[in-house]
Amino acid sequence: MGTNHAKTRSKKGVVYTKTDNEIVDCLFCRIARGESPPNALWYSDDKCSVFIPRGPAARLHLLVVPLEHIQNISTLTEEHRPLLEHMKKVAIEQLRVHSQRIGSTKFPLLLPRAPPPSHYLFNRGNLLSLSTSTDTPKDDDTSMDSSFVFCFHRPPYNSIDHLHLHAIQKPFQNLRNYIMFAPKSPWHGSLEHVLRDLPSAKAKL
Repeated sequence: MGTNHAKTRSKKGVVYTKTDNEIVDCLFCRIARGESPPNALWYSDDKCSVFIPRGPAARLHLLVVPLEHIQNISTLTEEHRPLLEHMKKVAIEQLRVHSQRIGSTKFPLLLPRAPPPSHYLFNRGNLLSLSTSTDTPKDDDTSMDSSFVFCFHRPPYNSIDHLHLHAIQKPFQNLRNYIMFAPKSPWHGSLEHVLRDLPSAKAKL
């Protein structure tokens, strides 16, 4: 990008200027905008994108990433609630749609940076109305499948300095992956608890 590297520093996938910590480049910003790597997005709209992490922890493991650069859950405030609720809705739909296909031989074990399915059961840029049928749980009902996990990693344990929601369907691949997302661990922040504990913008001043 033509940046003088002597004047920048890299931390967790983000390049900052050394003098004022302005963002020069961000790995997840590029992926979420569909710039790099190509064809990585499973879903994208005007608020967030969905893609596979480099090392999926379960057979179905998606990242829901806002287009707006937000560093981590410690920088969230009440003003971010609409965005988080939207990310939640996207995460629920993605897991519901793809978990129905996960047992199919046409939907193999996810690999790092797995490409999107060739055929979608939904419009990539518009959420389904999931509550049109009496047999379908409401959009905000995350309890419909106890195998679903929606969480963040708390800093300093977050791997990338760009907010990302983990949307996972258990079981995990191995014990190490289970520990990485253990609910009562100091690095685990469930989506439910993050939404519950959002501070006011004034509290951040």
